Amino acid sequence: MTLTDAILVLLLAERIHGTDAAIRRSAKNVATKLPRSKRGLIYDIADSKNPRDLIRHIALGLDD
Repeated sequence: MTLTDAILVLLLAERIHGTDAAIRRSAKNVATKLPRSKRGLIYDIADSKNPRDLIRHIALGLDD
């Protein structure tokens, strides 16, 4: 799994479930599937007070 795949999973969790808890749970799940060097951003999202806003901010920076 790549970091892009992990971000996509979190965006889908936000879109489908729309809750902070779902995003945190998904982030912790995909973090175990990433290489250790790429886990920092995902753990930052999981530990954030408002992961929905953070994942939306990240989505704005993605290319089409």
